[in-house]
Amino acid sequence: MTVMPKVRSRPWQLLMVGSGCAHVTPDLHDRLVRLLDLLPQTRLIEIDTDAGSVSVSRDWPSNRMEEVAAIEADIAALPGIRRLTLFQAA
Repeated sequence: MTVMPKVRSRPWQLLMVGSGCAHVTPDLHDRLVRLLDLLPQTRLIEIDTDAGSVSVSRDWPSNRMEEVAAIEADIAALPGIRRLTLFQAA
């Protein structure tokens, strides 16, 4: 009996932009996804290849960003709240 590894569902997908995208093999793609899973504070990975550079990031559905903006607005509107600042680790 073969047990297949459980595929984890993510709310984001990998977004790759640049002339070096042809160098992103399925194995490299999987490693980049794993890297972003392990380092959630990372928002951008840049890779230089023989064919040019590749920028790699997470692509979130637009409704997620709308939900974040709505939650931020709700918090900022609470009595006594003067400012809300979100920081991302570098």
